[in-house]
Amino acid sequence: MTTHYHLLLDVGANVLQAGMQQLNGNYARAFNVCHGRSGHLFGDRYYAVRVESDQHMLALLRYFARNPVEAGLCAKPSDWYWGSYRGCADIGQEFPFVDSSMFRAYFGTRRESGVDELRAFVGDA
Repeated sequence: MTTHYHLLLDVGANVLQAGMQQLNGNYARAFNVCHGRSGHLFGDRYYAVRVESDQHMLALLRYFARNPVEAGLCAKPSDWYWGSYRGCADIGQEFPFVDSSMFRAYFGTRRESGVDELRAFVGDA
């Protein structure tokens, strides 16, 4: 994405704020140094929402995977290199810091058929 990123994190209470400040702050400082800029890089602070149900989790999975397609950055979710969907759907190597087992579990215990169901759910034909 050119203007934002999505993260799905499992964190304890009252630790997200400091982590996001460090992540966004460090990135903004490095970006500004590299590009001869100063000041704020991101227009808004991060937005966080608690995932309350399985349906919500699945909606996020689909939204995250399809967002680059909807933004016109690629033709299908599996074309977007910078997201974790490719690894989750066994299309590419999974990033070492991503654990997609929770998403895969929604689509059965057999990996091959589960991956096919996941791809169909996302609309990655």
